[in-house]
Order: sequence, then structure tokens, then C-alpha cells
Amino acid sequence: EQYFSRKEGGCADCPTLWRFGILAAALVALAGTIFLSYQAVSRIAVKALRRIFGPAVAIRLSQLEARVGIQPKLKIVVSFYQVATTLGPVYGARLHEDFRDWMSVLEFFSFDLLGLTYPDACIGSMSHRLLLAALWPFAVILLGSAAFAAHALTVWLLLRNPVWQSRRGRRWQSGTSGIVAVDADGDGIPDRGVVAVDMDGDGTPDHIEDVDVIDTDGDGVVSVSELNHLRWRELVRGTQSRILYLAILVAYFVLPSVSRSIFKARMCESFGISVFDATARRSYLVADLEVLCRSDDEMYRGLDAYFWAFFVLWPVLVPLVLLGLLLWIRRDVRALRVTRLSRACRFLWRDYNARFHYWELADMYRKLFLASLVLFIQTDDGSSKLLRLIVASVVSALFLTALALVKPFKRFDDFYLACTANLLLTCCFVLGTVVQICESAAYEDMCDTLVGFPSARGASSFVIVLTVTTIAVSLVLVVLKSISAIRAPTIRLLSNRRPPVMDLSKKCHFHGFISHIWSTGQDQTHTIVRQMKLVMPDVRIWLDVDCLKNLGALEESVADATTFLVFLSVGYFKSRNCRRELYAGLALDRPFIPIHEADVEKGGAALEVLKAECRAHCVDDAGLGTYPSYLGPAEMVFRIFEKEEPILWVRVNAFQLESLKSIALRMLRHSPYYMRSPNILTAGAMVPGEVPPYAFVGPVTILV
Repeated sequence: EQYFSRKEGGCADCPTLWRFGILAAALVALAGTIFLSYQAVSRIAVKALRRIFGPAVAIRLSQLEARVGIQPKLKIVVSFYQVATTLGPVYGARLHEDFRDWMSVLEFFSFDLLGLTYPDACIGSMSHRLLLAALWPFAVILLGSAAFAAHALTVWLLLRNPVWQSRRGRRWQSGTSGIVAVDADGDGIPDRGVVAVDMDGDGTPDHIEDVDVIDTDGDGVVSVSELNHLRWRELVRGTQSRILYLAILVAYFVLPSVSRSIFKARMCESFGISVFDATARRSYLVADLEVLCRSDDEMYRGLDAYFWAFFVLWPVLVPLVLLGLLLWIRRDVRALRVTRLSRACRFLWRDYNARFHYWELADMYRKLFLASLVLFIQTDDGSSKLLRLIVASVVSALFLTALALVKPFKRFDDFYLACTANLLLTCCFVLGTVVQICESAAYEDMCDTLVGFPSARGASSFVIVLTVTTIAVSLVLVVLKSISAIRAPTIRLLSNRRPPVMDLSKKCHFHGFISHIWSTGQDQTHTIVRQMKLVMPDVRIWLDVDCLKNLGALEESVADATTFLVFLSVGYFKSRNCRRELYAGLALDRPFIPIHEADVEKGGAALEVLKAECRAHCVDDAGLGTYPSYLGPAEMVFRIFEKEEPILWVRVNAFQLESLKSIALRMLRHSPYYMRSPNILTAGAMVPGEVPPYAFVGPVTILV
């Protein structure tokens, strides 16, 4: 009924179990309240801002969070404190008593539900503690899954209720008449259906992605049963995605603390048992001093079985499952294809470059080692020695070096924050070594003699300064990123003020292939690609100097891009390799996006001159063997010059931006996402800070 309290420095009465239940329920309720309040306030705030300032300001503010990147910064800060708070219990570097209350506040970042709500020693036997510590996250996932399932069932029942449909479903009912079947993968067969349906019951139609044609019987009419089947299937799939996202979230945040709790079955401390014989010692379990750490002790052997079972479950299987998910979606992530599974796993990969989408696992293993696996080092008395701190300092320094070399983050501010956090964490371990030396009573005045601090309080002050610095640096970066995000000159769609969705079909890895002749178009095409990446950071354009490895594989490179960009300049049609690319584009029926260089001094020419060049040189039989059904120059002229008007390339800043927006809109028009929702692109695009349209208010005479 009592336990040893380090805070009180003695025995304290165990609180009643009612307190445990109340505190646990309060924490869960608090988390749920914060989430629901955030959702409610966000919706209310967006609606209020929409009415007061207009839809543009409301949408811009609602998207500010995504552009600032709160999630990666939160993960970096939480990871720092999850490791920093283990200085005392794992490494034995306990801060001066004046600062222990400060570190106890930071224990919240460990997400240890049991440790935060109820003393371990009061729960029961050590085996019961291990069971609770290892299984409570699964209980949270099950409760969340039940809540998601109940929500889905409620929405399904309401959608089938005629009264509720008449009150709340008018908007999506009007959308059901527009069933669109499009050829998303370019195989000539309509294979996608889009219907506006209110899936979450908020009265607003939700866009459904990647759904099969719902006219299952092929009669050309979408029946009520077919539409209900679609709704139910989408609700089930959406619920499965939310459950997976919840499981990933819980596993990410609790893995270090649960693994550390499991290691309590192995953490022993050696005590002297004789004043006459200094070598006579016995080791007892730190978490339960009744357990003797010997292989012949029955209780210890039982705990050993629990330990290895839960060790395989958490530090081994959980990261392996997450690694399996990342391996499963790696092709979709690298090709910028958004699928249900990749969206459900977005917490793990969306903050990193596609090449390093697995970096979250590397960081997770770093935390796992520093917070728990390091306990394998000197299990009897490792917390009273320096070896663990030395190993942790080396590991942190090596990880910082790898982070600096790899640069896995999409945003540079996240990269700088991660480097800062790892540097400060390394300093914490070094100062932890100093704290432990200063706390040692082996030699008199050791702290002042070896380190220079008169007491351990000075070293503890440095640790506190480092932890506060991490919070300060994070806040400063968030503010600076917010300011830069508002001013970022990237393309946004006028219909929703959002950056465009840059997905790719399953058969392609590039949004566009740009074809040009080096003599008159190399500099211009390089400028186009660089500027396009500035205004659309996620765009992928095949450019020979970046991607060409084998001149004989030009046709395969054209096939790997969704669209075919043609830069029209003098001498383009005279080049045999340029004609190879053109014939490949025709054979694959790729959408042509012609870009016209009109400046004669820059290698350009009038369109009639370029047409004549095309008629004179595009006369190869069977398209050089690439396009057997080639009909001759007339077909080429039609595809390049007549099917769509070529985009004029202009170099002056404001007008160049208009050229870039025209290129972007034509590329987006042929992406899978906007093929299913073409109306989103109808209003056009804009760039924050661009020159707005101007018009004369009266008659004007212009002398030329």
C-alpha cells in the first residue's frame, strides 16, 4: 500500500485505483477534447473568416498550417524530449534538486500513460505491470477503432435516412447526376468514376478518388443500390485508413516509453550485503526490490519470459511492420502517386524527400536505442557509470553527421531544426557526464577539480538551458516559416487557392518530357525547368542534362512522362533525335504542349517559318520505325501547331510567369487527378505577389 517516492524522498501512500481511472480517463478526454475543439474551431473560424474577409483570406489561413509544416517540427521537438527525459532514469544523470520539477513537466513527452497517472509500484506484481505497460496502447487503438466504426455506421444510417437526406443532403444529391468515366491510365478504356457524395455528413460534397465505375451492370444508369454500394465501400475503406493512421500515430509516440517500461524487467542494481567483505554483493530489480536478479530465482525467470515476449513485440515487430508498410508504398511515394495506403501512412513519409521516405524509421531506431536499448549496457549498475552516456554521445554525434550528409527533409527549416535538436541532445549527454561526475562522492571536490563547476547545479543549469533553447528555436522557426509561407511565390489554383495536386499515373515517373535542340533551345529549356520547379516544387520534368543516360533510350524516356513538351526554335525539326522524340510522342499519343520561342536573336522564329521547317523535315517513313502509322507532315503540323495554340515563351518577369502558368495548367489538365476533376482548373492559376490584371476605364488611343 506504499511506494518509494523520489520526489518526497521516502515512502508514500499509494493512491486509490479510482484515481488511476479518473486520471487516465481525464487524459484521454483531454486529448479527445483538444482534437474535437480543434476541428470545431477550425470549421467555425474558417466560416467566420469567410464571411468577414471573404473566401480567399479564409482558405489562405486554413492552408497556412500545411505550408508552415507544424507536423515535422512537432515530431522533432517530441523526439528530443523523449530522449532528453531519460537522462535520469536510464543514464543516472539526475539534475540538481532545484530543477527536478522542470524535468518532471517534460515527462509528458514520454507519453507513458501509466507513469503519468499512477505509480508503478502500486499497480501490483511486476508481471502485471509489464502486461499493462505493453498492452495499454493496443487498448487505445481498439477504442479508437470502435469510435471510427461507430462514426462510419452512423453516417451510413443517416445517408439512408430520407428525412436527413432532404435536410442535409441536397448538395450531394445534385452531384450524383454527374457520373464521369475517364481514361486515367491512357489505355483507351474508361476505368474511373467520379461522383460528388457527402461521406462525412457535413453537408459538403466530398471528392472521391480512385473509385471504379459504379455503373456495375453496364446499363448506363447509376441506380440507387449501386450508389449506396459505393457509399458503403468508401465508408469502409475510409474507416480502415483512419484506423491504420491511428495505429501508426500511437506506435510512433509510445514506442520509446513502452520499450523502456519493458526493460524494467531487466534493470537491476547491485548492493553490498556484508560490511566485512566488499566483494559480497547481490543484485535486485530496481522496479521491484523483492525480485533477486539471478537465474535460479523463480520470479526473475518468469519476468524474463515476459521481457523477451514483449521485446519481440515492441522494439522488434512494431518497427518491422512500419518498415514493411514503407516498402509496400515506396513506388507510389517516389512516383508522387497518392493511394489510400500511402495516404494512411503519410505521417511516416510526407515530411521527407521521396528518395528518403524511410528516414522516419532510422530516427525511430535512434530514439529506441537511446531511450531503451542502451539499457542492455551494464544492466546491473550501468546507470551509475559513464559508459552509457559515452555511447549515447557517440551515437548522437554519428546520427547528426548522417543527417547532415543525407538531408532527408523536404523543408530546409525542418532540416536545420533537426540538426539543432540532435546537436543539443549530444550536448545534453556530454553535460550528463559532467553532472554524474559532479554528483559522484568517490573523490572530494571532483566537480571543481576535473570540470570547473563548484557544484552539480552549474552543469544542471546548462542542461536546462539546452532544453529551453530547443523550444525557443522551434517557435522562432515556426514564426519565420509562417511569414515566408505567406509570401511564397508558388502556383495556387484560383478555384480553391491551394497548391495543385501533383500525382502521376502508375505508368509514368515524370509529369513532362521536354524536347529541344541544343543549338537554339538549351538555355531556354533549362530556364523553363528551373522556373517551373520554383513555382511548382513537386513537378518532375525530364531534361536531358539531368536524366539522359542512354541516347538509344529516348523513346523509353518519352513513355515515362505524362505529357510531351516541345520547345519550338530554329533547327528543331532538322534534328534526327528531336524527330525520334516527336514520333515517340505521337505513337504513345502523349498530350503535346508546344512552347514557342519568338525572339529571333535567341534562336526563335515565326510560327509560319517553323511550320515550313516541320513540313520539310518530318517526312521519315514510319516515323523512323517508331510510329508505323505515321500519316506524314500534316499530322505532325496538326498536333504541334493546330490542335492547341503554342504557348509563347516570354522572358520579362511578369510575362514569364504567365507563360509558366500556362505550361503548368496544360500539364495538370492531363494528370490523373484533374482528368477526374477538370472543373477545378477552369478558373486558372495564380501566384502570390503577381501583378494583378489591369484595365482602362475609358476609351484609349494607342499610337504605334
